[in-house]
Amino acid sequence: MNANALTRLAVDFAMTALMVALMAYQVVGDVAHEVLGTLIGVLFIVHAVLNRHWFARFFSGRYTLLRVLQDFAILLVLLDAAVIMITGVMISGTVFAFLDITRGVGAARTLHLAASYWGMVLMSVHIGLHWSMVMGMTRAVFEAKGHRGAAAWLMRFGAAALAVCGARAFGRMNVWGFLTLRSQFAFFDETQSDLAVLFSYFSIMALFIFLSYYAGKGLRAFPTSRKDAAR
Repeated sequence: MNANALTRLAVDFAMTALMVALMAYQVVGDVAHEVLGTLIGVLFIVHAVLNRHWFARFFSGRYTLLRVLQDFAILLVLLDAAVIMITGVMISGTVFAFLDITRGVGAARTLHLAASYWGMVLMSVHIGLHWSMVMGMTRAVFEAKGHRGAAAWLMRFGAAALAVCGARAFGRMNVWGFLTLRSQFAFFDETQSDLAVLFSYFSIMALFIFLSYYAGKGLRAFPTSRKDAAR
């Protein structure tokens, strides 16, 4: 078992699970939201350290369309994470309450809400664009082989069905309104169970992972120059 791959995989899966929990604010509550938000901030830094080679190689190597999209997504994730963490500290009423920040709290709440939804989307896009690597790490950790034949098609069908659920949840929960700042207050649907709320956010992430994964596959097949096209 590859210890490095296991560590990276554990951090990545923990961050994904925490993102779902953080988005389901009505399920976890205010105090847990702040504690989990602090934890995912720490894991984000750990994730950056574990993948520090990306920063060192940023200006080296050959840039394909896929790599441009991957790196652009990472830069957006970094920017969005900074906004989430800064505004999160500003509006904190428990973990960072000792800072006693009062100025700009109203604007910080609005930005924090929008940045959180963007964080969910951007993290999902980032995962989807690197899904092949994630699955490669998973197989390396568990020493498993890739799915083939009927099993592979069953996995694809399951992923597509989950993406459809995500598309429905995206519309039902007015995610677009939060992304565009048209909705600046979160209204909770008390008729939904906690499990249903968690599944809704999970399926929305699955939707963007699904879309970005297949977008990445399309870009891999796209020739980046006349020389590549002639091969």
